[in-house]
Amino acid sequence: MDLFGINGKKLSHTQIMENNLIAKSVPTKANAAKPAFKQEEKRADGVFLAQKDAEEYRAYRRRKRLGEISAAISATESSLIDGQDVQKVCERAVRLRQTAVKIPASKLTQAAYYLAGSKVALDCVVGGNGETLPKVKAYEAKLAVKRKAREITAVITPSFLDACRYGEIKKELRRIARAIGKAKLKVRVDCVSYNASLSRVARVACEVGASFFSVPYFAGCERLRLDLTGGCKLEVSNVESVEEFKRLSEIGVGRIVTDKAWEIYTELLKEADEETRALFIEQKEVEKPKLPSTPNPQEKSKKEEPTPPPQEPKKQEEPKRDEQGDGDRGLRLPAVCPQYPTPSETDYRCQLVGTELKFL
Repeated sequence: MDLFGINGKKLSHTQIMENNLIAKSVPTKANAAKPAFKQEEKRADGVFLAQKDAEEYRAYRRRKRLGEISAAISATESSLIDGQDVQKVCERAVRLRQTAVKIPASKLTQAAYYLAGSKVALDCVVGGNGETLPKVKAYEAKLAVKRKAREITAVITPSFLDACRYGEIKKELRRIARAIGKAKLKVRVDCVSYNASLSRVARVACEVGASFFSVPYFAGCERLRLDLTGGCKLEVSNVESVEEFKRLSEIGVGRIVTDKAWEIYTELLKEADEETRALFIEQKEVEKPKLPSTPNPQEKSKKEEPTPPPQEPKKQEEPKRDEQGDGDRGLRLPAVCPQYPTPSETDYRCQLVGTELKFL
């Protein structure tokens, strides 16, 4: 079929492409032989790597893995709530490029000194354990913002949660939100015994306009992400193991607060080195299979010929005596042997008499 079809009408571009596709899919010998060869070449190129290519691939995988680890660690936050060394925590936060450092109001000035000139934010916790008047919390948050705190964590009053007084919780959070202005507001629940009311408090935090809803780590804490709306994210604190950190990072938690950020970073680096080293060894040990080739008849005959057995060195034959002769007259000696005289010296003698040679 040509471009004008059977009836002489010109075919469209779509019809021409369909006809070409049908022609290529016909199971002929040529079409059946080509795909297998191309697939085998692609498989060999995709699985087996040379040593130089394996080293480059190992370096690429290591750089990519280190970038992923750095991105995950930079989204974390350190904490000074439990009385850690302020200078040590702040310096590690700057080196790891963490997002913020959670500190109480009493250590705000000291932490601001060590974090000066860096992009690490100050996250001030107001309200103590939560049992504080709403006016006191709002005033404490206002002072923290004046001392260069860019994030405010407001602890919810536990007695309000016991009595399910969600209306008063909302009023308290709105008062704090007005006091801090453009700073980020975080709503924190320290008690994990209120699992039934956590989802209700999470919705209240979203209605107030909070940026994060913070809870301590417990089994199933990631389910609270389903109750957050309006750009509010989940923050999980008290994360201490690498397994917990990996699981929360893979799930997509907004922020992880941990005191073991440096230890987690070290463990992740070791795992990345082991993974890339194992990948390099595996690629290095794999050998590319040789394609079968037609045997050469001459080489085949050479291989089939048996190797001759080793020959012993020939011994020099002793001189034989002549049966008719006697004594040494019948000896047949080699001419190259210097230890025996030649026959001309032993068999006869001659003397020159005048011009004639006479035998004696």
